[in-house]
Amino acid sequence: MAIDFYRELRDAYNSGKSFVLCTIIDVKGSSPGKVGQKMIVYRDGSTVGTIGGGINEARTIGKCKDMFAFGGSMVIDYDLSSTNVEDKEPVCGGEFKVLLEFQSSAPRLCIFGAGHIGERLAKIAALTGYSVTLADERPEYADPNKFPNNISIICDPYEEAVKKANINEDTFVVVCTPGHINDAQAIEAVLPYKPQYLGLVGSGKKRMQFMANLKEKGFDPQQCEDIFMPIGMSFGSTTPEEIVIEIMAQIIAFRNGKIVKYSRQK
Repeated sequence: MAIDFYRELRDAYNSGKSFVLCTIIDVKGSSPGKVGQKMIVYRDGSTVGTIGGGINEARTIGKCKDMFAFGGSMVIDYDLSSTNVEDKEPVCGGEFKVLLEFQSSAPRLCIFGAGHIGERLAKIAALTGYSVTLADERPEYADPNKFPNNISIICDPYEEAVKKANINEDTFVVVCTPGHINDAQAIEAVLPYKPQYLGLVGSGKKRMQFMANLKEKGFDPQQCEDIFMPIGMSFGSTTPEEIVIEIMAQIIAFRNGKIVKYSRQK
């Protein structure tokens, strides 16, 4: 059993997915869990391992799900000394502490479109510590020789590029292709993967038309509304170099649990 758990833990680290590692670090008196017992909790609430089961394990899973927005670590204390057998609280008589540790590899950013915005965004994101994948169907733009070795380049039509980009619920995605049709192809291919952040370069007017088209095609209305479009934070920028700073600032804020929408400067 322990071997199977550590295999799962290894696979969790290697997958690039975020998860929370729960470890019982202290027990006093009688408890269903023992010191050293571990449990992995994924973003969707699924688990591997156990810290003793019951209502306190369910509470721990709830705490873990909250941590995907903010990261970090915490210790939870549980008192098992209830004397009322009808209030659903544990009556084991002891206490235990659980250490919760948010685990995440370097955040992943996938960019579709390697023009003025995409090229510069890829480079600044890589400098910021993100694992970057940049895709464009134009060979002269998706040229690995133009980029540092730590940026992965895909040269394929956007729908195919999305399939190769290994997008999951922990991925940040920015779409900045050279045209409306390509934007639509990329967005429609990305949405089923449910990335945690999806931003699209475009105006407020374009957003209205874009959202209507997506909803007509049957995409989840809430998921469509969550797309950041116009993308970035509005600092009044006009150059590609400054615009990518606005985009990166919004992504960093989102990763730190702050949702900042574009708001035109007066």
